[in-house]
Formats: sequence, structure tokens, C-alpha cells
Amino acid sequence: MKTIGVLTPSGAVDEQNLIQGIKYWESKGFAVKQAEHLYDQNRFCAGTDESRVADLHEFFRDDGIDMIFAAGGGYGSARILNKIDYELIAKHKKPFVGLSDTTALQLAFFKKAGLVSFSGYVMKPRNGRVLFPYTEQSLSDCLEQKDQIFSGLESNDDNHEISGQLIGGCLSLVDSLLGTPFFPNPENKILILEDLNEEPYIVDRMLTHLENAEIFDKVNAVVFGVFLNCKAKDPADGTIQDVLDEWKKRIKKPVFSGFPYGHQAGSAVWPIGANAVLKNKTMSVSKVIFNG
Repeated sequence: MKTIGVLTPSGAVDEQNLIQGIKYWESKGFAVKQAEHLYDQNRFCAGTDESRVADLHEFFRDDGIDMIFAAGGGYGSARILNKIDYELIAKHKKPFVGLSDTTALQLAFFKKAGLVSFSGYVMKPRNGRVLFPYTEQSLSDCLEQKDQIFSGLESNDDNHEISGQLIGGCLSLVDSLLGTPFFPNPENKILILEDLNEEPYIVDRMLTHLENAEIFDKVNAVVFGVFLNCKAKDPADGTIQDVLDEWKKRIKKPVFSGFPYGHQAGSAVWPIGANAVLKNKTMSVSKVIFNG
């Protein structure tokens, strides 16, 4: 029986809500170990920075835990990046699964420890369900070390094959890591972006920051996921689609959209740091193998 360790590296979670996710995975034949500080709360974070780091270190150190799932997102993972023992992570590589705020943590894992992790799922129920079929299949492919194929993307470049390692996640967190030692080298990468509840002008501001930081000049391609509920308070500001359509033309690299990844029901799960190929409106992602 494989064991999942569940912890809260970001915001606090409600016990009655999370227990549904725990029971789901137990019903699938997994043992679930709860972190010591799983239900702590310290203002907007799930306990202190020190307690969240301690849980993270304990779960990576414990060889009896086969994989680690974030219970939820929220806010707080960026606060602990300079407190993590990345040598420990590198010595005990194992699957880590998260979404949203864990983008900061997962990009740091890749940059500082060479750990490939999976983005697109957290254990607490979202949108009324523990796990949607599409997410379940996508996550299963990741954990079972299978190649993935995501088809049906839209593209402004149908003539070239584009390859590179995948980086990215929630745009707000990607944007916040620029200029820090925790952001991966963007050279020759494929950058995936999504976000939630940000007004169109804010999304535009963050994309402008990436442009001014020359991130778009360095990556091989950009892939837009789902920008959920990114609505303007003032209708005169236009829509999130207006913003994305402009940036598809403004970015001087191949841009793909329609990737079903983000905060919506049934997100794709993909490996941050894995190799991928974009061709004919399809993204093929190589499997990730952990050697313990």
C-alpha cells in the first residue's frame, strides 16, 4: 500500500472539508498520513512559517511516504522558500502535487533541488467534488510515470516543432518570483500560465512585467491555461479574452491557448520541469521517473 502525505504549505484548510479528500484516497487503497500541523492557522497562513517548513522536511525525509499532496492553495508558500533545505529535497525526491499558491514552492523545488513536481490538483474538494474524471486520469498518468498528450490547443504557429522543459503555473506566483533566486532559468523553456479572480488589467500588468523582464524573449513558447473569473469591475476595461488575444500577438514567440489547466473543475495535471514538445496543436509531455 502506498502512502500519501498531506500537508498545508500555504493557507489553512477546514478539517471537515479536507476529510472528504482524505477518505477518497483511502477508498482508492492509499494510506494517508496527515502532517503534524495540517490544520494549524496563523492569520492567512496554515500555521507559522517554521511549522510548515518542518512538516515539509519531515515528509520528504520520511521514506515511508511515497508522495506528497498539498491540501490546498491560498497564500504563504513564498514565505518559506528561503527556509527550505533543498539538499534534503534533492536527496529524497518523490512526487509532490499542488496547484495555485504552491506554484512558488514547486518552481523553487525545480530550480534549487532539481525536483520535478505536478501541478493541477490539491486534496481538498473543489467545485463540490474531490476529484473530477479528467483530473483523475491526468494525475494518474503523472503518478504512474506515463507520457501525456494534450491535444486540441489553439496556436499561432502550426509550422514548427517546439521543445523544452515545462515551467510556470499560477501567473500571480510566477510574477512574484521574478528577480528572486527561486525562479528557474527561462532559457529554452515552455512557459504555462493560468490565474484566478484577477481583473484583466492586473493580468495585463503581470504579463507586461514578464515582458519587461525579458522572460518572453528567452522561452521557446508560451501556453495559456484557464483564466477563471478574471472579470473587470468596469465593463470599459474589456475582457480577459481581450487581454489574452492581444498578448498572443504581442509575444514574439509561439503562443498556444486552450490548455485545460487552472482553477476550473477538471484541470489537467502536468509536471513542472519535464520535457515537452509542441506540434500540430498538441503538447506531448514526457513521463517523470523518480529513483527514490
